[in-house]
Parts: sequence; structure tokens; C-alpha cells
Amino acid sequence: MTKTSALIQPLAQGPLDIIGDIHGEIDALSALLERLGYRTDGTHPENRHLVFVGDLCDRGPDSPAVIFKVRDLVESGRAQCVLGNHELNILRSEKKEGSHWFAAKEEITYQAEVAKFGPSARLKPHHEAEILEFFASLPVALERPDLRVVHAAWDTASIAAIRGTSGSVLDIYREFDHKIDASPQGQILKPLAHQQKKQYEHLLKDHNLSAFTPFLTDHAEWDEFYQCANPIRVLTSGLEKVTKTPFFTGGQWRFVERVNWWASYTDAPAVVFGHYWRVWNAAARANVSKAGPQLFDDQNPEGWHKNDLGREVAFCVDYSVGARHRERKNGVSLPFHGRLAALRWPEGTPLFDHP
Repeated sequence: MTKTSALIQPLAQGPLDIIGDIHGEIDALSALLERLGYRTDGTHPENRHLVFVGDLCDRGPDSPAVIFKVRDLVESGRAQCVLGNHELNILRSEKKEGSHWFAAKEEITYQAEVAKFGPSARLKPHHEAEILEFFASLPVALERPDLRVVHAAWDTASIAAIRGTSGSVLDIYREFDHKIDASPQGQILKPLAHQQKKQYEHLLKDHNLSAFTPFLTDHAEWDEFYQCANPIRVLTSGLEKVTKTPFFTGGQWRFVERVNWWASYTDAPAVVFGHYWRVWNAAARANVSKAGPQLFDDQNPEGWHKNDLGREVAFCVDYSVGARHRERKNGVSLPFHGRLAALRWPEGTPLFDHP
């Protein structure tokens, strides 16, 4: 039976250690928990509590080990975890790159992903149902008077749209998508975008192009509308806007870019989130950065993010550990540029899996 629960839940009281995207890097998780002072059973001598921002899986060498570790901590009451976009993709049966540990794929596709991401422990088929049950039980946001936790973006309108709802996150996600398709804007934009994508499908996945021209306006406008009109999608993968310059990432050319939503965030509680592949020094950028606009270029690599009023309001705790597969492929070992981080609260300072 699939577990269901409120999509926005209370955040634990007391001191917290909020851990960023793990992406199957079980060794990094073990090292970080040890540095944070946690015992093997998840207890802490100072009664601290663990919180995970999602994206437990994909890309790394042992997603099942990470998921089962976090699940056991959550079910024992020693941790909380919010749903990330990678968990949502698994729930939606979306066979994204890096999910070869879980998804049944054609052998040629599986081997291509192993070549890109490296060897990965595969989930035994009899464990699939319990993984899906755990993912389906996760909230999309946690909150208390001084602090909020979400995977990608704390967007006021999206929070309001799902506050008080309970049940299957997958059903609620699909309900919003049905409303998008049926809306006047959706009925106009979606067919135009699909027609344009079909016309240029031979180029959209061509990473050898130095630039994509012409600009696919219908494609871009639909992608922005589709992304931002579903609150579950916004909270787990962020707000987006039409970009000025297309860029290639995730196996295709993109016409929308991520938005630094915290610039307009003015609520009193601080927000801790992941998702955005932050880097901790200039040298790391060449090793781990994704394509597209860099949201943190002008900010202290270990500092808080300010809104347009100059107040420190948010902290991204994803320090690109999901890029370690690239570093291993290039012969890099400890110390990696991609690191796993925890934000200590109320201290407000990060700690990494290795110095």
C-alpha cells in the first residue's frame, strides 16, 4: 500500500544538520555523518537531528545504499527528508540519465550510462516497491517559525497552492498537469511547441553545435509555462524563465534557464535548499559546473544568499557531489571538487564530507 501524507510538514525542533543532494555517493554520506558526530544508529551526543533536502539517488555508485540508509533514519524518527526532482522522476517512471540503478532500460542504453557515470549498484527487483513507497511518503517542504527546507525553491504561490493538501504526491502532480493542458494558455502553447520540437528534433540533441539558431520561441514559452504552472514541479526543480542564449545540458538544447528565486524572497524564516550545484571555489567550477547561467558567481562560496533588499535569506547546500562521477572518470580521487555538505542550524555554517 502506498503511503500518503501532508505535502508540507512541520520541521523538527532543536539543532539540525541539513544535508545536501547525495546522488548515490554513499561513501561521502558516511564520511559526512562521521564528521558531524553522528553514531552509526543516527543518534547524536548533542541531540541534533538530520534533515535531507532530497536527490538521494542517480549518477553515483550506490543509490540503493543511500536510500535505505536515509529511509531507516527517517522511519526511526532520527531524520526527515523532502522529495527531490530525482525521486519524483522515479515515481513518475521517467527514465532520466543516471537512473540506470533503478530503471529497466535497453542494454545499449544501460551500458551507455555506465560508461558515462561509472559502475553503479543495481536495485534488486523485489526492492522496487519499497523504494517507491518511501519516495511517495516524503513531503515536498518542511517548516517551523525560524526555518524552511525545500529541495529547489520556496515559492509563495506554489506553497499556497498545495498547503493543506494530502494524499499521493504523484496524483496531485498529475492533477496540476491536467489543468495546465486544459488551460487556454496550455491549449495554445503546447501544440505550437510540439510542432516546433518535431521540426528541429534532429538538432535538439546535437551537442556538437556551437550555437543553436534560430531561437525556438514557441518551445521556450511552453517550457517556461509548463515548468512554473505546476507547484510540485516548482518546489522540486525550481522556477525558470526564457533564456537569451540557448545552452546544451542534460542531453538536449535548453531554451529556459533557472531563476534565483531568493532575490525576491522577503519572508522572515530562512530557507535551506539544494538542487543548484553550487561550487566552493573557482577551481571547482571547471570540474563540476553545469551549462547555463551560474547563479552563485558573485557570492561567497560558503555564504548565505541575499535578497534584493540585502538580507541573507537562503542557503543552497548542494555542493556538486553529483559531479564526482566526472572526476573519477578523469582519475581524480580525494579531495574531490564536488563535495557533500551539511548546513548546521542554528549555527548557519556548512560542514563538508572532507576538509
